Amino acid sequence: GNALLKVWMYLEQKIKQEIQKDSYDTWQLARSINTQKISDEKVVVGTNLEYALVREYWRKPWRFPPLQALVGWSARKGMITGWATSKYEDLHYTDKGKIFLIARAIARNWIQWKHTFERTINAEKDKLSNLFLKYYQW
Repeated sequence: GNALLKVWMYLEQKIKQEIQKDSYDTWQLARSINTQKISDEKVVVGTNLEYALVREYWRKPWRFPPLQALVGWSARKGMITGWATSKYEDLHYTDKGKIFLIARAIARNWIQWKHTFERTINAEKDKLSNLFLKYYQW
């Protein structure tokens, strides 16, 4: 039971690091990743944030992300003159144009951020197995 939990907590940290390398803004997604022990044989690593599914599995190619979702991010990064709390509809046309270009770039490059959990598990597979054996023998 404890061996499994320790291994998955290691994986949780690796997933957080991968998310922080890939893309981040408010760190909300990385902070939301957690490990829960369901039983002696079952541990779950995940998040309760809805947008995590979109980030993990993204969307179909050439599908634009919601423009409103990019307003806060663009403002915090200093890319637009509007406020992070502004509504897309209320922005100056130059800010709307910048957000459109960002959305188009995301739509074109959608595959780059795909499957963080899956990539991390595959990259750490051997380490996870060794850790489990180490902790299981205690």
